[in-house]
Amino acid sequence: MLARALVAVATVLVPLLVATAAPARAGLAPGDTVDSDPAPTWGWETVFRDDFDGPAGAWPEQWHYIPGWNTAAQNGAGQLDVARLSQIRTNPGWTLPTGSQVRVTASIWMPDTGANYSALWIQHPSPTDPREIDVIESYGPLKTTGAQLGSHICYDGIDDSVDGACAAAGMPADLAPVGHLFADRPKPWEAYWVYGAEFTVGGDTVRYFAQDAYGNEVYSITSTPDLRRVPGNVAPIHLRLSNKDVLPQYVVDGGTRASMLVDWVNVDVK
Repeated sequence: MLARALVAVATVLVPLLVATAAPARAGLAPGDTVDSDPAPTWGWETVFRDDFDGPAGAWPEQWHYIPGWNTAAQNGAGQLDVARLSQIRTNPGWTLPTGSQVRVTASIWMPDTGANYSALWIQHPSPTDPREIDVIESYGPLKTTGAQLGSHICYDGIDDSVDGACAAAGMPADLAPVGHLFADRPKPWEAYWVYGAEFTVGGDTVRYFAQDAYGNEVYSITSTPDLRRVPGNVAPIHLRLSNKDVLPQYVVDGGTRASMLVDWVNVDVK
């Protein structure tokens, strides 16, 4: 993975991703109009929601597991337990018109180990155009990276490619660390945080954001413009929750909880 620097909270200058202040919200109530735009305003529509309210041990019915990986189960307390070596994907997928805005959010409590990493990601599963948005990848408090976000449009080791092949082809991973922004608050492996990504179908940027356990926005980061990295409408997008092992040479001992707990997942479109 190629981690790049980013601008964060107006203190570090970054060429890859640019941190911005949260946008100001209009003061109009839904359905109101303004003189310069007489058409009625309209907002976000929820197309997917899972609160994982099933009984303990029950399978989440809106998801399926990926062959070769473990499953995940609801814990009876309103959360999904995504244990080590588990990976699941939403049953529904969404193919949306160009210009549609998409916002994916989830409330997640990350593992605290140094031997596995958990992730929420958006997949555009075209075999010839495998776009992926990593809303968040958490390596826990024991790893230097801590957590990161970004995207992939190519995978080393797939279809007989070798390490470095994606970068050599001009398609490196576009990743940025965010763990250094977690100071002085309950961290993602100590409490539930909300993570999100927003993009426009056919657009060229993604806005990543996170809120801590108190609802404070920790970062709002916009990717460098690149049409290749934003899902289009050639293939339906899906969501994935995964909890993988790091490679043996990168294992750091310690931690007590390898599971990722997910309180809810939401997909809105506009």
